[in-house]
Amino acid sequence: MKLKFRAFPSLFLLSIVLASAVAAQKSDNSPDAFTPPTNFSGTEHYVLNSLRMLHSAEMTYRNAVGNGNYSSLQLLQQADLIDPVLATGVRYGYRFTVVVRFATATTQPGYDITATPVQRRPRALSFYMNEACDIHAADRLGRDANIADPVVEPCGTSIRTENEAFAMDSMRTLNSAEATYASTYGAGQYGTTAQLYNTDLYVSGFGLSYIWRGYTSQMTVTPTTATMPARFTFSIVPNVYGRTGLRSFYIDETGVLRGADKNGAPADQNDPPVSY
Repeated sequence: MKLKFRAFPSLFLLSIVLASAVAAQKSDNSPDAFTPPTNFSGTEHYVLNSLRMLHSAEMTYRNAVGNGNYSSLQLLQQADLIDPVLATGVRYGYRFTVVVRFATATTQPGYDITATPVQRRPRALSFYMNEACDIHAADRLGRDANIADPVVEPCGTSIRTENEAFAMDSMRTLNSAEATYASTYGAGQYGTTAQLYNTDLYVSGFGLSYIWRGYTSQMTVTPTTATMPARFTFSIVPNVYGRTGLRSFYIDETGVLRGADKNGAPADQNDPPVSY
């Protein structure tokens, strides 16, 4: 009896350890905890290739047919940009869905593509991609993936990187316009974007609108005082962080363009200088 009594606590502790291990394994299998593999299955490689084909087709449609907008699967097939099987929306055991966002006065066009297993299977990845062309994936237990899921294939040149390049160009143009304005029209003072536009010094980019190329801008102009010289600050943030841009940018009267990935928050004079 004594031996049985002594063995009971050991067995009890062992059961607790095993239960904890099972719970931890279940936790690791949750969609949020799962890290997509770098070595994909054969089917997943086919799905990745189809997503790349769809992005290429969408870019071609936007530039050649869609007047700047993207398209549905059916219209991509009608334009001979994808094959009829992919146009059905079902391929390799996955359901492909395209949702198109059309351009407005303040937003860029875009698309959302999901590739989700038709039948729920263990460790079967769901995929997501938009016009920024990073491919996201996770085991979503049969649900659609989304932009919050891990990036398994980053994009090279995309609308997002183009937005950043155009934004930096426009900010450098603004800096030149401010220097000219201060030495001529402003008598040592800097001008607002409206004043720069009205004097034909800044008639492109953010000079046309405070929202441009997927970024929203903010400007402050401070006149000369008895103790401080005139100055200006100009900063921009992505309209939709991670989609229209990653980095935020800042420039002031020093002429140094600064920026960093701020998770959508504004950059400032403490951020590092940037270049292409």
